[in-house]
This record gives sequence, C-alpha cells and structure tokens, in this order.
Amino acid sequence: MDKLLRTLLIIPVLFATLYAGAQKIGFDNVLRESPDRLTTFCVPNNTQNRDLLENEGISVKYVAGEWAFITATPSWIKEKMDEKSLTDFYFELAPPALMADTARAFHFVDDVHAGNGGLGSGYTGAGVIIGYVDTGIDFNHDDFKEADGTTRVLRYWDQSMPDNASSPPPYNYGFVWDSSAINNQTCTSMDNSGHGSTVAGQGSGNGLANGRNMGMAPDSKIIMVESDFSRPNWTMTVADACDFIFKTADSLGMPAVVNLSLGTYLGSHDGNDPASVAIEAMLDSQPGRIVICAAGNSGNQTGYHIYDAPDADTNFTWLRTNPSGVLGSSAILFDLWTDIGNDTWNYSFAVDRPNPDWTQAGETIYRTANGSIGTTIYDTIRNQNQDIMCTIETATEIVYGAYHMQVIMTNCDSLGTPYPYLYRFNTTGSGDFDLWSGKFIGWNEIVFQVMTPAQYPEIVYYLMPDTNQCIVSSWNCSPKVISVGNMRNRLGHIDFNMNQYYPSEMTTPGYLALNSSHGPNRVGLTKPDITAAGDISMGAAPLWLSSNPANNGSLDEGGEHVRNGGTSMSSPVVAGIAALYLERCGQATYQDFIDDMISSAYTDAATGAVPNNLYGYGKIHALDLLLSTNLPSVPTITDDWNGTLTSSTANSYQWFYNDTLLNGEINQDLNIIVPPYGTYIVEVANAEGCTATSAPMTITLSIEEGSQNLIATYPNPTNSSITITSEFQITDVQLVSMDGSSVTLESEGSNSYSLDDVPSGSYLLHVYTENGLYYSKVIRL
Repeated sequence: MDKLLRTLLIIPVLFATLYAGAQKIGFDNVLRESPDRLTTFCVPNNTQNRDLLENEGISVKYVAGEWAFITATPSWIKEKMDEKSLTDFYFELAPPALMADTARAFHFVDDVHAGNGGLGSGYTGAGVIIGYVDTGIDFNHDDFKEADGTTRVLRYWDQSMPDNASSPPPYNYGFVWDSSAINNQTCTSMDNSGHGSTVAGQGSGNGLANGRNMGMAPDSKIIMVESDFSRPNWTMTVADACDFIFKTADSLGMPAVVNLSLGTYLGSHDGNDPASVAIEAMLDSQPGRIVICAAGNSGNQTGYHIYDAPDADTNFTWLRTNPSGVLGSSAILFDLWTDIGNDTWNYSFAVDRPNPDWTQAGETIYRTANGSIGTTIYDTIRNQNQDIMCTIETATEIVYGAYHMQVIMTNCDSLGTPYPYLYRFNTTGSGDFDLWSGKFIGWNEIVFQVMTPAQYPEIVYYLMPDTNQCIVSSWNCSPKVISVGNMRNRLGHIDFNMNQYYPSEMTTPGYLALNSSHGPNRVGLTKPDITAAGDISMGAAPLWLSSNPANNGSLDEGGEHVRNGGTSMSSPVVAGIAALYLERCGQATYQDFIDDMISSAYTDAATGAVPNNLYGYGKIHALDLLLSTNLPSVPTITDDWNGTLTSSTANSYQWFYNDTLLNGEINQDLNIIVPPYGTYIVEVANAEGCTATSAPMTITLSIEEGSQNLIATYPNPTNSSITITSEFQITDVQLVSMDGSSVTLESEGSNSYSLDDVPSGSYLLHVYTENGLYYSKVIRL
C-alpha cells in the first residue's frame, strides 16, 4: 500500500451480519445504511428494464455489453426488484484501495522533452488532457499552474459532494467545478489525503514551484475526479469518472489519458465485470483515448489467493477469524470465480478443532457448485451439543460468462485463546476455481502455516495460498487497459530537515519493488503489461502538508514535494508518457499505444526474459516508444505566382502563419493574401493523428514587386540560362514546376544558372537569400 501517510489508507466499507432475504451479499447493508443515496448501478439492457427506466424518468448514462448504467438509489432498486418490474441488477462487494525524477531518466523522458534521438521536436504533453481519478488535487500548488498563475486544472468533479440539483448530468451526484471557479478561489474541494496530488505531480507536474521533480507531461492539462470511496458499487463510479473525463476532452477537441491509481483486490479478475466492460466500450468508441492503471501493492503480502482444480480426492482450505477484521471478530468472507463449464465441482463447509486432536466439530452437506445459481443458501453448523459454530450465507450468480460465488460466515465460534477453530472449505470433483480472501484486504486469514503429514495425514490435500493473481481486479485485468508494475525509483533522498532518508526495504533502484503485485489475470493474460519507476518518488505536496514542520521528514530538500511510492506512482509515469505519445499522434488508439509500448520496452538483468507476470513486457522506454510511431512523410510546400501555397498529399492539414495557427485553414491548398508577407508552415497528419511539419517558407517581396536594386533576373523568358543579381548573399536557387517537382540550379559563375536540362514550360523560381525568399515566374522557351 502507498507510503505517503497513514491517512492515505482507505478503510473498506463495513458490512455487518446479513439477514435472510438478501439478493446480493452486502446489498442489504447498503439498504440499511444509505437507502436514499445516489450511486451507480447497472441493469440488464433488455426491453423490460428500458421501458421501466423510461417510465420512471431515469436516464441511461451509457451502455456497455449487456449492461445499461444508471444512477439510482438502493431503495429504488429494492422497490423495483420486489415489484419484479426490474429483472436484475449488479451489485459488487469489493472495497476500494489506493495504489501509490530519476523516473524521467529511467524511462528516457528527458530525451523526449528535448526532442533528441531523431524526434525532430520535443514533446511535453501540450494539447493533451490527463484525467486522474483519485483523492483530489491541491490546485493551489504551483506545479499545477501556468506561468501566469492560472490553473491547469480544467475540471474538478468531487463525487463526494452532497447530491443536489446542481450535480452533473447524467450522473446526478457530486459537484463539478470548472477552471474559472478554481482561478477565482470559489472551488471548495481539496485533496485532504495527499495521494491525488502526488500522483498528478508524477504525471503532470511542471516543476514551477521550485524547479524540482517535474512530471512526465508538464504541459498537459488536468481533469481531477475525486472519488467517493464510500459509494456502493464503487467500481462503477470509477467508470462514470472515465466517461466524464473522455466526454469533457471531446467537448474541447483534445485527446485524453485516464490514470487510475486505485482499485479493489476482489472481483472476477478477468476484465469482464461491468466497470471494465464500460471502460473498454469507451476506449473502443473512438481514437485518442488511453487508460492506465496501477497493478496493486500486494506482492509481498501473505498469500490471499488460492487456485484449485478439484479431483476425486477432497481438497480443502482453512480460514480463521481475524480479531481486528473489518467484518468483525467472528466473521469470515471469501470471493470465488471460475468460468461457466468449470463450475462442475462439489463443496461443503466444516469446522475443525485445532491441535492436539484435529477432529471435526461439524460439517454441512455437499452441494454442486452450479446447482443453485441465482439463489442464496443458508447453512448452520452445530457441534454435538447443538451449539452454533457458525452460520453461512452462500450467494451465486453468473456474470459475463463467469461463475461467481461469495460466502460469508458469521457467528463463528471464538472460544479458546486465540480463536482456535479452523473453518474449512472442501471441494471435490472436476473443474477449477480461483478464490480470494485474507487479512491483507481487512478480512479473515487464510491459514498458511500448517502441520506436517505425520501430524495430520489429511494435510496432503491442503490448498496452500500463493502470491499469483494478487493484482487488483476490474479494469486492471482488461486487455485494453495498461496495467503498471512498480520498480524502485531511487535509493533515498535528502529530506527538508537536510537529513538522508533511506527506506527499510533496500531494493536496488531499477528492480521490482517487493510489494508490486503479480499477475496473471484469472484467464491467463499477462499482467502487469509494463513496469515503471514508482517507489521513493517525490510528488507535489498539498500545501496543508508541506506547511507543517512535522512532515519535513517526508518532504524533499526543496520542501514542495512529498515522498510517495507503490504502483500509485508508477502508473502516472506511464500515463504521462501516454500523453507525450498522444501529443505526437493525437488520433492513435489505445491498441496503437499498447503495440508500440510493448515493441519498444526495454529489458535488463532485473526484468529477465519477458513477458512475465512481474515486469510484464519490460520497462517503458519513452524515446523509443515515440520513435516507433508511424509518422507521415515530412511535407513540402510549393507555391505558384498567384498567391497559392500547396502541401504535399496527406490525410489532414493545418496551416500556420508566423507560428500562429490559421483557424479553418485545413485544406491542401492555402490561398495566401499578400501583403502582408511572412513565414508559412503546414502540419500534416496520417490516419493515427501522427503529425509531421514542413520546413518554413518565408515570403517577402516577389521579384516583380520589389526594387530591381534588391534582386533582378534576366533574360526572362530564356532559352538557355538565367542571370540573378542581388544585394544579398544567395544561398540556394530552385526551379519548381507546376506539378510541384523541383530542381536545384547550379551556378555557372558570374551569377549565371544553366537551364539547358530543363524542359520548356512555366516555372516558379525560388531565390533563397540571407534576407528571405524571393520568387518569380520564369518561362523556359
């Protein structure tokens, strides 16, 4: 988990014992605690539900796959389900968690800023939006301002603000501030955690505060969505945030990158949950959109994932209550997923006594995994005295071709010191599944220290937890979203007290941080996709934090930036580089970016052979990434003697005059109005939006309009050669035909240039001098 401050830890949503009649585990709790609070739900996109929504005046925000996404209250959902007017809804019990300039050097970003290596020009993220879904941003930090003091933050949607008539449609919750409200100091939202500011600093900080710790895309514009971690169906509010960022970018005519340095460790881990499907639909809908996310920070946690392929012998896992668990000291919960067709095993629950006898205190009957899909089963295990050992609620459903089982055990007997009973999940038969649980996510413990077969022969069938698939779920597991692992950025730093700081974990810079989460996703896709420098990074410190001397040990020696780490800080490195990529190729797709990123990634002794489920395809290389883009040919400009400039052929065009964009001049031809005269360039783009810019053409006075004392040509027309005289040093002479082809004329001495090899016809003579370009019509007889 991130290392900024203890306050960065998000407390998962609390869930009490559930009562009978719950259709989705955890939903009854939401009904009790916040029945009338608006949040995001998705419902099957069928005729019955669409008619209901229309009759109820509830708008559909967007549709993705089989789901229609709406904003509604839990009480409305409950009412319509009871009436059977709503066929179903998706509810997710998955608590959120936050994930957190040597980094520029590690990933060759400084070379991109400078335009080195053959780029032709520098890229800094200008004209691109990076949207951050996080804890907010301290927009008063100078790193998020322009040189004139105005804000770089275009929008700030605080999803935690009270819902009212001013909440942004079609989401209808929270409140949106625009840049005017930020500039005039009427925006009241702020980053009270610090996480969002450091993340945005890593991606977009411009170093204006004190010239230190500039981010990857210092000229990018910023949209911040402050996530409300307490809203039910939280992952779908993140999908809303992505939709808001992309639609705002569309309205401004700008490409956009979204950075998600947050996630949940529970869920299907296959990229097919509703939030992931919605984000994928947004990416597929048009080019110029990329989503980057943090892979998670649980790589060094005690195993909380189990994979099982049941057979004729009964496999089992023990779970144990957690005295400090957020579900209470007598509760156990686990989340299980598999594909339809692999849900062919049987299961039961049991309670085992611990050492010294290891006898069983009670067990349920065996049931088939796929025998009760869509219903909730209630079990009670009693001992021989009929005392309750635990009550069990098992809910199953089908989500996008996946089988989902969620189990909560309550009233778990806690006699003994400490809590001696072991709660067993038995499986037998065929198929497979993945199961997640554990103390790391605030729940119960999966037992990983067990006895030997000599002590307990049955232990040979025990399913030991592992560290695979410890990445976060949802969007992070999508093949269309880039998941980022975390490597050590720097060894340490000088703090604001002028003391040297080193962390207790002394990983070598450039090597994977111990806590960086491991893939793959549940269906075997390599995750993370790429690795970037995150641990021991310095990002923009909120002013409330940097102004308190108690925090000096976390600040760098400049006092404006604070230490953070984890995949939270490696993700915005890649997001910033993605903004550089979209500045170069504004119509590129997420797949263009993924392909170029993978093909240009670099490996070393740390990464080993790639792809792997620690580093993905290696470490991102910003310079090689941008060099791998499919750029159009550098355009050329030809002119005639009637005031028209013509670009060589491309997909699109944009003309500039004296470095100023000419609005509306997007055709291959530019009809110039002279005088005044000046310098013209054309920028062309290919289908991916990758651009190339012509050499400048400077038009001063034509020979016919200028004084014959400045420059003169004769004879004209001519049948062999032409003589050019000028007050200025002539640097080049070119003859351009009507079809745009050109030939450089070589001097024969005495300012005479031969046209012997030039076919008869009309030409435009370009005379380049130290004072600019002069041109004239020439006729070759």
